[in-house]
Amino acid sequence: MNDLAKRVGRELRIEFALLTRRTLLNVVAGSNLVPRPLRWLIYRACGMAVHTPNVFPGLEIAGQPRNLTVGTGTFVNTGCFFELVGEVSIGRDCQLGMQTMVVTSHHESTAAGISRRPVGLPVRVGDRVWAGARVTILPGVTIADDVVLAAGAVVTADCVEPGVYAGVPARLVRSSVQAGVR
Repeated sequence: MNDLAKRVGRELRIEFALLTRRTLLNVVAGSNLVPRPLRWLIYRACGMAVHTPNVFPGLEIAGQPRNLTVGTGTFVNTGCFFELVGEVSIGRDCQLGMQTMVVTSHHESTAAGISRRPVGLPVRVGDRVWAGARVTILPGVTIADDVVLAAGAVVTADCVEPGVYAGVPARLVRSSVQAGVR
């Protein structure tokens, strides 16, 4: 019985730590009542390498805050979701539209079934990337510099050349967007 009490105690400590972190990041920092500079300081204090104060209310963080890097000049609109089981690196001068979702994990499937343990894969977003509203970026994806992701696009594979990507799954529909011109 003593081992059971130790396991339960350990699990409770973990759950309370996660609850505290989620509350600070998603409820307090994500609130409309918190000014952007204070939100930025809270994110930095929680270990997130966010190099811009341009993060609007409603950002939801799941996973490890230290797995997030956001470059200078980047704008994160309201209602975005970053799942940080794997690393997420967002470059400089990017624009992430409302409710952009970045997912970094999947569950492996074997003959024995589907694993409950998530496997994290990194997501890399280059500089000057513009993601429209409700874009979904899936695990393991790399997005080159000067890419535009149309609203609602689901990015399942690397976007290797500058241009406009649209659809489900996202495909290149127009090449060579001029750098820095939006």
